[in-house]
Amino acid sequence: MLKLYLISLSIFLLDILSKNYIQDKIIYGEQVEITSFLSLVHFQNPGAAFSFLSDQGGWQRYFLIVISLLAVIYIPWLINQYKKNILIVLGLLLILGGAIGNLFDRISYGYVIDFIYFHIDEFYWPAFNVADGAISLGVLLFLYGSIRSYKKT
Repeated sequence: MLKLYLISLSIFLLDILSKNYIQDKIIYGEQVEITSFLSLVHFQNPGAAFSFLSDQGGWQRYFLIVISLLAVIYIPWLINQYKKNILIVLGLLLILGGAIGNLFDRISYGYVIDFIYFHIDEFYWPAFNVADGAISLGVLLFLYGSIRSYKKT
C-alpha cells in the first residue's frame, strides 16, 4: 500500500517542477501560445479554484492553508478506509498529491502558480496547474468509484 503513495509524490514533484519552470521562463502575466487552444501563462492565484476568494485581502491564504493541511491529514485515513476500492484510492492519491503541491505554493509564496490556459477563440477556461488537474481528476475517480461501489450493494 505504501508504494501507492508514490503516485502522490509524483504529482507533487511534477507540479513543483512545472511551476518552477514557468517561473523561470515566463514573465508574470505573459501568455505564450502553444496551439490555437492552449497557452502557457504565469499567473499568481491567491485564492482557491477559479480564483475564488482571490480578492479578499490576505486572510484566505491562512484559511486555505488550514483546509489543505486538514485534507493532507485526513486523506491517508480515507485511503485506509477504502483500500479495497482501487478507483477511490487512486482518486484520493491524486487529490493528495495536488493538495500538497498547492499547499507548498501557499506556504512558500502566499499564492498558487497557475500556467495552463485553455481557450476557444475568446472563451478562456480559468488558468490552472498540474496540482489542480490532479485534484479534478481525483475527484472524478473518487465519485465514479463511490457510485460503482454503491450500485454493487
